[in-house]
Amino acid sequence: MTRRHAVAVAVALVAMLVALVPPLWIRATGDELALGIRPVDPLSLFRGNYVDLAYDVDIDTTGVAEFDDAVYVVFDDQRPARAIAVSADRPELEAGQSCLRGRAAGTAVEFPELEQFFVTPERGRELERDLSSLVGVLRVTGSCRAVLVDLEPVEP
Repeated sequence: MTRRHAVAVAVALVAMLVALVPPLWIRATGDELALGIRPVDPLSLFRGNYVDLAYDVDIDTTGVAEFDDAVYVVFDDQRPARAIAVSADRPELEAGQSCLRGRAAGTAVEFPELEQFFVTPERGRELERDLSSLVGVLRVTGSCRAVLVDLEPVEP
């Protein structure tokens, strides 16, 4: 292998690590947050076994941010979590609170980075039956970054 090839391989490896480390770090060190899910079609026609999710977050962003601006939503630690507050700036959290960074969507909030989840075909069929009673289990850091870890039934 020439020096040029070795440099190219090293650059590619570094790029992969830079892309993989942040989500793995959030998953390993973040706190758990469970958000309710609105029923949606569990399988994508063009992408395969990806569940497209919409979260049941009832909070109005009117007066806080313009459409598609970044917002921070504070949640309590219930299962499923309830939205407590929304702001344009990262909030100071109290004990038992978590926050997520999302996008203002008129009178709602969207979380584009958390709206897709890969499942096996068997799990996709399972989710089709139970989608109205599931929560999205997230791992969330103090900086309001999150990774979707799993979909689980709501505990009675």
